[in-house]
Formats: sequence, structure tokens, C-alpha cells
Amino acid sequence: MKKFLTLFAAVLMASSAFGQSKWTDLVVNGDMEGEQDPKWSSFWCHDWRVGLGDFDPDSGQAYDDRGQFQGFAEIIEDPLDSNNHCARVIIRSKAEADEAGNPTTDDANNKPDWTEWDSQFFIYGNQTIPEGKEIRMSFRVRGEKAGTMQTQAHYNPGNYNFYQLFGDISYTTEWTKYESDPVTVSSNMTQESAGKFFQSVAFNLSTMRDGNTVYFDDVKLEIRDPKAPEEFSGWFNFLRKGTLSDDQITFSNGTFYNFTGRDGKPGEDGNTHDVKARIVDDPKDGKPALTVTSIAYNAKIENKTEKLDEDGNPVLDEQGNPTYDISYTDFYIKENGDSLKKQDGNLGIDDWQTQFFVSIPHKFAQGEKFKIVISARADIPTNIQTQIHRGPGDYLYYQLLGDLNLTEDWQDFVFEDVEIDSNQKGGSTIAFNCNVLKTEVNNYYFRIEEFCINKADVAITDQTLASGSAQLPVPESADKDATVMIDMSAAVEALGITDFIDFINANSMCVKMEEGFSGALQPTTGVFVDLNGYYVESEEAICIAIDEDQTEGNNACFVIYNFGEQIPAGNTVSTKLCFVNEDGWNYMMDVTLVNESAFDPSGIATVKTKTKTDGVIYDLMGRRVAKPVKGIYIMNGKKYIQR
Repeated sequence: MKKFLTLFAAVLMASSAFGQSKWTDLVVNGDMEGEQDPKWSSFWCHDWRVGLGDFDPDSGQAYDDRGQFQGFAEIIEDPLDSNNHCARVIIRSKAEADEAGNPTTDDANNKPDWTEWDSQFFIYGNQTIPEGKEIRMSFRVRGEKAGTMQTQAHYNPGNYNFYQLFGDISYTTEWTKYESDPVTVSSNMTQESAGKFFQSVAFNLSTMRDGNTVYFDDVKLEIRDPKAPEEFSGWFNFLRKGTLSDDQITFSNGTFYNFTGRDGKPGEDGNTHDVKARIVDDPKDGKPALTVTSIAYNAKIENKTEKLDEDGNPVLDEQGNPTYDISYTDFYIKENGDSLKKQDGNLGIDDWQTQFFVSIPHKFAQGEKFKIVISARADIPTNIQTQIHRGPGDYLYYQLLGDLNLTEDWQDFVFEDVEIDSNQKGGSTIAFNCNVLKTEVNNYYFRIEEFCINKADVAITDQTLASGSAQLPVPESADKDATVMIDMSAAVEALGITDFIDFINANSMCVKMEEGFSGALQPTTGVFVDLNGYYVESEEAICIAIDEDQTEGNNACFVIYNFGEQIPAGNTVSTKLCFVNEDGWNYMMDVTLVNESAFDPSGIATVKTKTKTDGVIYDLMGRRVAKPVKGIYIMNGKKYIQR
């Protein structure tokens, strides 16, 4: 018999990952359905839906003398779904701004210009937000054209306080859900000294100069007291294979690997670029090491392309050696002591011209601690500097670990219980500045075996190696179940599984909760979700499990039971399943639950439903039971109590 974790134990396992305070939504009528309060709205805008001098008779508010409406956002019927309503904001183009003679800013020639805040959408909360609180935001968004918007903190709509509250947010032409990470409200956001507080999030929409229309729906702006610091529960090492780790990490400015390098030598465009760090066999001991190469003054820098004849064969010189076209050549020269410049005088050699980066997917919060174990050396003894970045090249704060003084021989550097302060929060990358020595070209070698944080601070999303998606049918009543075969090869590869059936018998599956994920349950046991896609304890819910007897190789047989939650026609339920291996690494699956009659099985595999009228007894997890003991069971589609 399999070991079964009770729902009570599951909740206990989940509780350590979250604070005691509960999120409170400050948005009124966030789904934009039903009657709008004529005295209050959480949705405001600056947009351009009518011409100069018009007046809005519905709201009783005037358009200003430049033709821009400032007031309640327009709630309309969703053009893609007549059963849904959403907010619409029309963004004018640069050409329209020029034509209207609307001088939002002046350039050096005193000509009317366009700005990012020329069109804005505002979320206006129903209370002010003081310093020290945590906030998060979620909404659905799409545009007539894909684009990017900026976020700000405002006192009230249009009364600016602070820039880039949640950073830049990209959107597409399809409805996409955005969910922010929690943000701790700082004094810069509230500006209490100026008598202002923070109550509104502003979206600067005019980042596109050719105009657009953007739609928003299902908006939440939530607040809570910050979580209490987590007790130390052991180190979680984000480098699965030490120096050889090559996991990809997605940052706001791109996708990188655990280890990224920036050699000082520029590319063909004359700029340095961050690329996957080079792994070489160290010439000193022959073992693998990560390396970057610095540059120095009076060092010739060139990018060359091998010359080929019309048949694609190398063009050789008189000695039979390949010849090259030089596409970029330059020298760094020394002037006035330590001033290093190109011959054209435009660029000096900075300490960060050559850098080595080690990154993890976790964003540090203030007060968190980390541990890092480094071995390093250089061909020429010198010191290097350390910084903390949001992502590789996205600088945050200087001298995180101080200087490392390197010699020709390998040295070990261990930094343990390093605490993140207010200047360093939000970082996820340690940068090593390797161009401090500028007199000679130098090679630097690194081995990094550990980059750890407190296990209690590790979210499931931080530990996710890969993700996939699946659509699952939900039977219309409790007397049926539905089975679907899903190819889990991507999960097998990401988690390093050798036998999928052994994995689902010995490891865990979590499901989305209102905050985070449920505790660990065996996939063969299953999890319950409600019509919001959240984990619930109630038996009147949808159960998702995996049938090991029907699972074949990497094709998992998902079984869906319906014990009382009917999905309305035309609706879907979104949730997330997370498969966790014994080392704590995860594979995430985005699941869409649909009414069985609307399920599209194309490209999935076998789908079948069966009515439970065969006299077989099932428990509430949908498992067959040979000898029922005291409890609630199902037989022939009906519940009964075994006393």
C-alpha cells in the first residue's frame, strides 16, 4: 500500500513558505462586470478616444484643451468575447501628437514631442498604501499591437510619486495574465515628507510611437503586512552540477545561464556582450574551469573573418596559411597616468569591461542570507571586485563580497551567512569585475560549487527547471471519470528521471493555492481544486491524479474526477501542477480544465470516460478499494458511508 499524506499534513507543509498575513485586494470591481459605482472607480485613464474640445456627457468630465480625456477609464464589451467586459485605453501616435500641437515636452529645438506618459491607465486602490507594506499586482492584458508599458507609483491618478514600480511589462495581441512579484513599499513610493501617500499604479502606455489600443481585465492590487523572516531550515544549492551547471534563467533583460561571461574583447559591433561562460580545462591542473579574458592598453583588438573564394574554399597566403578580412581593429592607449582610451579618445577601459557572472532564479529580499563557495585563480596575480546585479549586466549595488585577491594558484573563498540589505534586494546575480588590471591581458579561472539560500526562502517557482501545458477534460458528474494520456518526456528530461512510474510513486505533485502551492502529495494520490483552480480540502471538488497502472513509459495517464464542481458551459479553469523530485527541483505544468463536452483531444492521445456503475468501490481520491474501512466511498456513482 502506498504511503498517503493527509490533507492536514499537506497544509502544514505548505504553511512554512508563506507569511501569516493575508493579501487584501484594494481594487473595486476588478473583473469590470456589473454596475459601475458612479462615485468611485478603480480604473482611470489619460487617453485619446475623441477629438479636440469634446465633452463627456456620461461622466460629466471635460476633455482638456489638448483633446486628451482624463477621468474614468472606458469599460467596454470585450471585442473578442461578447460575454466579457474590459477597460480600453486608446494610445495616440507620435504623428497624431505632432498634428494636435500637443507639447508634452520640449526638445532642444523647442518642438512638440511625445512621451511615454502621453497615454496612461491607472489602477486606483480604495485606500492609501503606507511604507513597509508588501504589494503585488495581477491583471490580464492585450493590445491591438504587441508592445511594452512602464509602471509608476502615484498618489492618485496623474499625481506622480515613483518610477518603475513593477518594471517594464510586455504584452501581445492575445489575452495574457501578468502576475508581479511582491514589492515592499519604500519611502520613495509614498513620499510622506511631501504629504503624499501611494494609492495608484500608473501604466505609461505610449512607449510605441505609432499608436495602439490596449485592453485590461481581471485586475487586482493587493496589500499585506510583510512576511516575518523565515527560520533557517538548511541550505538549498541552486547549482545542481557546480561549475558544470548550465540551467537557463530568464531575467527581465533576457535569458541567461547560471554562468555568463563578458570577455573584454568587443564583438563586431564594437561592444562587449554577455554570453554563456566558456568552460575550459585549466592549463594548471587540467580540470574543468570557467574562464574570461581581460584586455589591456596597447593591446590590439581585432575581429577577423576568414577569406573564402567563390567556391567557398579558404584563400591561402604564400605560406599556405588562411587569410582574413579585418572587420574591427583598435588599440587602447595610456594617457595622463591611468586614463585608458581608444585611439579615437571615446572609450576607456573600465573595471567592468571584463566580467564573470553567477546567477540564480531567486530574487533576494531584504534580510535574506546566502552562501557561496568559490575557487579562483588568475594567470597574473591581481584583485577583482564583486557586485550584485538584478541579472547579468543589470547593475544593482557595488562591492557585495569585497575584493578577491587572486594568485596563480587556486584559492578557496567561502562566504556564508551574507545578509542582503535594502540596497541589494532584488538582486539575483553576483558579478566579478575582472578588468582591474589594465597593463596586461589576463586570464581568470573560476570554479563555483555552491550558491545557496535558506530553504525556507525558496519558492517553488525558483526551483522550476522547465514547464509545459496540458488541457484536461472534467466529467459532467460524479458518476464518471475521464482519462487522458499526456507525454511527460520534457519533465523526465528536466528532472533527470530514469523511470517515470518509479518517480510518481516516490515523489510529489503540488497544486496551486491562493498563495503559492499545496504541500507534497503523490501524483497517484491526486489533488483537489475548485473552480478558481486553487487547492482545496473539500471533497466537493475536481480531483486530478495519475493512474500508474495505465501509465506507459513517459506517457502519463491523468485521471480527472468530478465530485461536485461543474464547469459552466464556455468557461475554463486554470491551475498549475508542479512535479517535485527528491532533490527539490520542479517541473511546472500549466493546466486548463474544460467541460468534457468542449474538450479537444487532438494531438494529445487517448481520451476516455467511464461510468462507475460496475459495483466497484472507490475512495474519494478515485482509487479502487478492495476492503473499505470506516469512511466515505463511492459505488455505482453514489456516495455511501462505511460505518
